[in-house]
Amino acid sequence: MGLLQEIQVPLLAVNDTSLTVVEINFTSGSQVKKGDIVMVFETSKTTYDVEAASDGYIQYLCEADHDYEVNTVVARVYSEAGETAAPPVHRPAINGVAAAPVVKAGPASVWEGETLFSREATRLMTEAGVAPSLFTGRDFVTAKDVRDLLQPASGIQAPKGEPAVTRAGNAPNRLPLPADPQKVIVGKLSSAKKREIEYLGDIQSTGLTSTINTFVETNGIFTHINRSLKHLKDALLPVILYESARLLADYPLLNAYFTGDAIAHYKEVNPGFAIDIDKGLKVLKIARAGQLTIPAIEEEILRLSGSYLDDTLDIDDLTDITFTITDLSSEGVAFFRPLVNKMNSSILGISAIDARLQRCTLSLTFDHRVTEGKLAAQFLKELKDRLESYRAVDTQAALRGVTCFKCLKTLGEDLSGVGFARCITPEGKDGYICQSCLKGF
Repeated sequence: MGLLQEIQVPLLAVNDTSLTVVEINFTSGSQVKKGDIVMVFETSKTTYDVEAASDGYIQYLCEADHDYEVNTVVARVYSEAGETAAPPVHRPAINGVAAAPVVKAGPASVWEGETLFSREATRLMTEAGVAPSLFTGRDFVTAKDVRDLLQPASGIQAPKGEPAVTRAGNAPNRLPLPADPQKVIVGKLSSAKKREIEYLGDIQSTGLTSTINTFVETNGIFTHINRSLKHLKDALLPVILYESARLLADYPLLNAYFTGDAIAHYKEVNPGFAIDIDKGLKVLKIARAGQLTIPAIEEEILRLSGSYLDDTLDIDDLTDITFTITDLSSEGVAFFRPLVNKMNSSILGISAIDARLQRCTLSLTFDHRVTEGKLAAQFLKELKDRLESYRAVDTQAALRGVTCFKCLKTLGEDLSGVGFARCITPEGKDGYICQSCLKGF
């Protein structure tokens, strides 16, 4: 009957133009049954199982721990075992050009064709000034091959006549740092971590991001918010997702990304929240959050968090995220600088609530290639105003009865019209001080 199934690298997300083969569950020529998981791909966000569509014999055209471009044929299922003999193994595509297949049969020999280099290998060679001629006789050169060549013990230096590449200001590029095996244990980077570095480094390496911060007064804020929440009591994340999604409709540049020579605006507002509970950092999407209520957003947070813990997230839960929120309020941090993810132009960070001052810090990092500080500041101020509008009215009324700890004047007696400032008294207690005493009058 011949060929029964041809397995190609699937396009699972716009961001992932190549996937990593992390598991090959059979050997070429093995018999497989319909429904068997024959291989596993890893994307930047999750894993994807590939099942045999029918009974037959598997032929692999790929290797584990290698990346392959979308649409590359990486395996086939045949009706007869003899049709799977001596399969050609595809090497990863380089800069969009497919490398020549290598047949995993027969004795090793010196490669007489063109030597191909991985993208990372090319970068390392350029930085170190290594000539391609040093790899003559090799069919394919990986980043590991280049790093092995650059180890101090190898004694290899850039060939004469091949000047080392320099950065601006004539400062030479630094080689990869050496790792003394007596002092450290070098662990292999997972494919997910490599992609995370790629995604974050794609923007941060340009140095064109800035972070602005603002305080949100939280005294009495949960009196109203908790009425809408069943499980996430005293949490700002649901209401911040709710308000941010509505605001982003008026701030399209914060719901966009830089393509390299243009700005791409997302048609939908799909904010995501970062989560990392011992299963790796992931950003989970609240689809069309601007159309959801606060209770509905809370339910989505709980559903997605449960799927994250159970390893049952769908691809759709992790893709097409247009704006990111990272909540470190439970970690007790005063403020931090969140990093913009790839295919985004901004990210919002939530810090812990200061129990004494009754406020928290919101930090917005944005990409200068897409927007500017004035617009980002306007967004942050409007978000602050919206959040503080949840503060209970009775709390505001109670504040009118406070007194200046120094002169004992009440807020109702104050004629300045400016109000009192919250402070810590000399006894270390929470208190208020009027403007006159604050200025020393």
